[in-house]
Amino acid sequence: ATFEQGLDPTPPMGKRGSVLSMISGATGSTARNVNAIGRMEITILQAHNLPQVIWSSGKDGEFLGLPQAYCVFTLNKLTAQTVINKRDWSPQWNHTVSIDVRDVWQVCSLRVMHSKTLSRTHKDDFTIGNVSLPAGQVINWRGVSLGADGFWRAFHRPHNAGAGTIYTVCKGKDKNGLESDKFETAEEAASAYDDVASKRDREMASLNFSGDGDFIGQHVKEERFPLAGEDGVRVDGVQAGVAAMIRLRLKFFMKGVSYLEVTLERAASLPKMDAGLGSCDAYCIAIIGGYNFKSRLVRNSLDPRFKQTFRINVRDESEVMNLKVQIWDWDRFDDDDHMGDAVLRFSPRDCENGALDGAYPVMKPQPDGQVGDAPLKNSKGTASQLHLKFAYFPWSKQE
Repeated sequence: ATFEQGLDPTPPMGKRGSVLSMISGATGSTARNVNAIGRMEITILQAHNLPQVIWSSGKDGEFLGLPQAYCVFTLNKLTAQTVINKRDWSPQWNHTVSIDVRDVWQVCSLRVMHSKTLSRTHKDDFTIGNVSLPAGQVINWRGVSLGADGFWRAFHRPHNAGAGTIYTVCKGKDKNGLESDKFETAEEAASAYDDVASKRDREMASLNFSGDGDFIGQHVKEERFPLAGEDGVRVDGVQAGVAAMIRLRLKFFMKGVSYLEVTLERAASLPKMDAGLGSCDAYCIAIIGGYNFKSRLVRNSLDPRFKQTFRINVRDESEVMNLKVQIWDWDRFDDDDHMGDAVLRFSPRDCENGALDGAYPVMKPQPDGQVGDAPLKNSKGTASQLHLKFAYFPWSKQE
């Protein structure tokens, strides 16, 4: 296990947002596991719609009430525990733990527990539900696998499909622009999966390059996972017929790989695009390093806050990278409107210490879709801006 230096290894109950220490099987050493293929950083964000639990008292007997929940996370026979949250159907933790991973088959196990007191846990604490995730689910693109012939393929299974559902082989454009179901890179296959999933699952689709999570991209998963009982059956929450869920963020740092994170903070002073409402429904498409990411949609705002991070791996930190962020206005019945572009050329090393964080001008697109030289402005003549943040994680500093 890895430990965060300078933090209390046993944070007091009720304290949120700190990095969790390993509390079982750990030696207290900060040494890395030399046999590890990388490091998994797990952030336990929030539970949703937890079920009622049984409380007992000597006076009134047993009664149903709100859970007093905490989480126990296990990997490599090491265990981490969150704080205990006071009675809540949807408790928040925002706690992070970092653990070395030896192979992709290792399973990350999380239990949501109920404690009868806020001050400490007990041997007879009740298990509300469980989540088990193999490390490979975080490392691999959704729906993508490598064939024996050396080509990547994508397979789609419909959302909430029942047992026996046949997977669909996904077709998409290869690097030559030709339609194919075999791809030379995993990213091409992941893009083909997204095309099929978005058409078939529509708003329920879970995609590789877009979504509502705060983090999207290479070796990261952020989503809600349904809780299951010890028998594997789904746990329904206090809202009848609706699954109890827990939102997790899992970030993997592969050994020998460096990562770049581009955070789309917000846009400012966008022009009015919808005549009736005098506003716009903005989203962004970020194009960098061969990746095309699509942000969440922010409705009815001229100053939309996206707060979304896109993550890619960096092969050469000295290489100059081109980032183009397109801002679009979503329309329900007509084609979406391309409002403008913000562009930047940089190398990953330029991102250190927040040197590139800030506001960037948005330029009007030319008729052919290329970046223009005229700034985008709102009705008051104020130039539109896009606020970005950058973080670079070179492998040399992760060792």
